[in-house]
Amino acid sequence: MRKPIVLIWTPRAWLVTCAAIGAVVTMLLVLARTAVRVSAPLSDAVCGKVVAIDPGHGGDDCGARGRSGLAEKDVVLDIGRHLAGLLNRAAVYTVMTRDDDDDLVRDESLGPVQRKRLDLESRVDLAARSRADLYISIHANSFPEPVWSGAQTFYHSRSEESKALAQAIQKELAAQLGPNLRRAKPGDDYFVLKHSKMPAVIVEVGFLSNPREESLLAQPDYRRRVAEAIFRGTVNYLIESYSERTKGQERRGGEPGQGAEPASDSGMQVDRMPQEGPGEVLRSKARAALKPSEDEAILYFAGPTNFDDDLLPEVRRIPGMAGSLPPEERATRIVNELIKGPAGGSVLCPTVPKGTRLRSLRIVDGVAYVDFSSELVSSHWGGSRSEEITIYSIVNTLAELPEVERVQILVEGAWPVTIAGHVILDAPVSPNYDLVRFAK
Repeated sequence: MRKPIVLIWTPRAWLVTCAAIGAVVTMLLVLARTAVRVSAPLSDAVCGKVVAIDPGHGGDDCGARGRSGLAEKDVVLDIGRHLAGLLNRAAVYTVMTRDDDDDLVRDESLGPVQRKRLDLESRVDLAARSRADLYISIHANSFPEPVWSGAQTFYHSRSEESKALAQAIQKELAAQLGPNLRRAKPGDDYFVLKHSKMPAVIVEVGFLSNPREESLLAQPDYRRRVAEAIFRGTVNYLIESYSERTKGQERRGGEPGQGAEPASDSGMQVDRMPQEGPGEVLRSKARAALKPSEDEAILYFAGPTNFDDDLLPEVRRIPGMAGSLPPEERATRIVNELIKGPAGGSVLCPTVPKGTRLRSLRIVDGVAYVDFSSELVSSHWGGSRSEEITIYSIVNTLAELPEVERVQILVEGAWPVTIAGHVILDAPVSPNYDLVRFAK
């Protein structure tokens, strides 16, 4: 006679079972609500992953600020919290680099640049120590003219995984937040992308300098929509990445998830290398096409429309440039013209804040050391893309001189510096012609 099987069903067992069922149901409801296309088992592709969420700035560093006073640090923190909630409900672990209005530095004796560097290092280090699978840094953009708008993602060009993540999120931002022709773009100079050891992206959720987008980002419902778009893109990336790994394993006859090749390009610490080849060819072609005379210089300013977030050249005649002028004097006159902004009647946009002064300039062994007044930092409008545009407006303009190969930017005689908190200028910078576009 068989012995009877007795099940002891305690209140704790009921609680555990109900909690497990609830977690699964909640995850499915969240994914259904955001209409994520499921092409792989969720338990393998999504559940159990670790995502570092990095709301930019914080504390005394408010980041960009809209005309109404809306601060970037507040907008991105709220979006980060919503994103964490969505991921948690999909059984994804999240690590917030900050969950309040503060940065990650406790040493009050540090100067602003040292503090910013340590803050950025601490964010990247926290993600690494948490063994995060992905790093998502959330920011808001800005520009001196209100014409620019649209959310945009950035990645490091040496990480194919980061590029895929950025493209997946960019696709959902455009689909969920309205018309947006912006594309995921490389951002090799951004500190967190250079130093992250896992696939990493920067998500710029919109322009606080654009009145319409500032108004939208001030609305809690819209910020939740932004978080949902980032969530959808992230989950789609994880599913697609899992599917690709699974197909690769099946072709090699292995088990899914076992023996997978490491994504060695997923997050690399790299320093910006001087561009050669195509960049130099482009510079030569630019000079040939623009044909500046002896008393003219090529200045690089920002594009005039929402589709031109690149540098466009302006050929400007500068009095006294003709003749045997010493290189440093030529460079000084050129930078002062760049500070003045585009010529009267030009459709181009300025790249250097009003009130900025050139304190000194010297050229040593092919490096131009350019010292600006504090307004370059204090009056800058903020935003990662805008910071990059400002840097390479200066660098590319000076690199048109045959005596200049690289540029070191200083502020009030000091370096390293950071203009808007996304790029640390601690070494001479080579020109970047990937940012240059010529009007047809």
